[in-house]
Order: sequence, then C-alpha cells, then structure tokens
Amino acid sequence: MPTLDRYILNAFLRNLALVLLTLVALYSLIEFLEKVDDFIEHRAAVKYYLTYPLVHLPVMLSNSLPMAVLLATFATIGGFSRSNQLTAMLSGGISFIRISRPLFISSLILAVIMLFANLWLVPWSSSESNYILRTEIKGRSAQTASSKDLYFRDGNQIISINQAFPAKGILLGLTIVEFNDNFMPVKRIQAEHVQHIEKGQWLLKNAVTWIFSPETKAVSSFEQQPELLLDLKRSPSEAVRLWNRPEDLSIGELIHFTRKLESEGYNAKLYRVEIHVRFAKAVIPIIMVLVGIPFALQRGRNASFSLGIVISLIIFVTYFILYATFNVFGAIDVLPPLIAAWAANILMALIGTWFFLRINS
Repeated sequence: MPTLDRYILNAFLRNLALVLLTLVALYSLIEFLEKVDDFIEHRAAVKYYLTYPLVHLPVMLSNSLPMAVLLATFATIGGFSRSNQLTAMLSGGISFIRISRPLFISSLILAVIMLFANLWLVPWSSSESNYILRTEIKGRSAQTASSKDLYFRDGNQIISINQAFPAKGILLGLTIVEFNDNFMPVKRIQAEHVQHIEKGQWLLKNAVTWIFSPETKAVSSFEQQPELLLDLKRSPSEAVRLWNRPEDLSIGELIHFTRKLESEGYNAKLYRVEIHVRFAKAVIPIIMVLVGIPFALQRGRNASFSLGIVISLIIFVTYFILYATFNVFGAIDVLPPLIAAWAANILMALIGTWFFLRINS
C-alpha cells in the first residue's frame, strides 16, 4: 500500500474508532436509562445487566456505524484542511479523487461487513435481546405490555398468542377458545408460558381451563394445572407464522417466510420490503463518505468537529425521513418493495455525487 494511502487510512480509522466508540457508549447509556426501571422493578439477576447489552451490541453497532462513518469522514478531511496537509497534497499534484480513494475503499469494506451483519448477526441480536427482556427479565408482566397480539382461526378453534420466540419454541400468553358447530364456545384454555416439546406437542405452564355449557353459556367446570400437555399439531414456526417480527428473521428465514405467506394468500409486502432494506442499509457507509467529503470542505480551514456534528445530524434526519417515508410507501403498495427500500439511498447518493463533482481542487 502506498505511503499516502496508508497515512490517510490510518487517520480515518482512528477517527472512526473514536467516534464509533463514543456513539455506542451514548447508545448504551440511553438504552440503560430506558431499561433500568424494568431491570429494577423485576429484580433482574446481575448477569442480565451484562448479557443484555452484550447481546444487543450488534444492533447498536449497526445503527451507529453510518453516522460514525460520516463523522469520521468529516473529521479526517476537515483535519487535513485545517492543518494545511490537504493544500500540500493538492500542491504536489495529487488529485482530490486520489486523496479520497482510501476513504471509499474503507467504506466499501465496511459495507461488506455491514451486509453480512444485517443478513444474519443483527437479526439474531434483535431477537435474542428481545427474548431476554421479555421472558428472563419481565416474565409474566411482559404479556400485559405486548406490542403485538396474534389471532388466527384453526378449524373450530381461535388461537391468540401474546408474544412468540419461534427459534426457542416458546409462546407467551396463549389463549385457545374452542367452538361447537353452531359457533358457541365450549372450552377455553389459557397459559402464561408455553414450551414446544416435539411433533406439535406443547407444554403449557400455569394452565387454566374453562368448560362452557353451550345451552346456558355458563361455566360448567373450571380447572387450574401447573402443567398441561397439549397437541396443537403445529411446530413453533407454523404456530406463529404471522407473528414473526421482520427484523428478527435472518435473510434465509425472511425469504422462506415471505414465499410461504404469499403462497397462502397473505400480504407479505412488509417482509419483502425488509429483504431489500437489508441490502440497501449495507451501502450507507459508502453514501456517508460520498456526502461527508464535500460538506467537510465547505468551510475550508474553518471546518470544526462541532460543525461536523451539526451537519451530520441534519444529513441523518433528512436521510431517515426519506427512508421512513419510502418504507411506508412500500408497505402500503404505493411503491414496489425494491424501489421503496433503495429510493432514499439513491436520492442521497445523487446529492452526494453532485456536491462531490463540484469540488474545486
């Protein structure tokens, strides 16, 4: 590697490491302040104060990396400009495109790393951290604070699921209401925690069973059981096929799940958009370098890191407004999923390219 490339790359990576560490630390602090009440209220074991942030770390890194790249780009180019190193390089006949090359190569490598993380590691992190918070820490009370309930009909039964973790074969807040041919309720089974055993067999813990009289609709019998073995005739993935959060699924599970939903006649637009978003998010580091370089040069030697923070926030607010808007358009069928996922990136890349090409060496 040429000496100049190595020098610029070292400066960029130092700034990136410092900024990324700072952003992740701030992210962790905000997460801790948001979750500490739950930890204290539910008397969480000490180990969860350590395991939860560690498991959640890939999500925090993925969310922090784009802004870290933007700030690191601003700090690197702005620093060279303030110290006259940039002027010296240009005076020596080195083009600005040549100076920018190590930053773009670094962003490309980061994009590849982010792609593999978004496809497999980040979904695992999201699912696992949600599992720890919902079951290991909150336990039973998580059912009353659920963000989503699933109801579906299975033959003469209506099944309700409050929280689901298919990878672990666990359901929280299960309710099954059984009807007769006249659609009159004859039985209701409710359980706080349900664990898959094998071949559609599920173990219900703290199960409560009501038997109704179809004629009077009154409760004819009532029974509480610490454990109840029940045959739902469904595997974990089949039992919660409409519950899975898109962000918790790996790319392979997303593709399989989307095809299965569409083959059964369900709307899978949200999941199809998520597939394209996984790839679109990976190229954000490249776009951040493309946008960050020209903005770092706008003030020349007066460019400061505090100014970089302000500019970065403006760019990020703009980007994520576009990102959220186009994602909504994709989910409601206004735009095809592919366009909805990539539109924000394309617009930001065009803006960055326009400013980059206007750089006056």
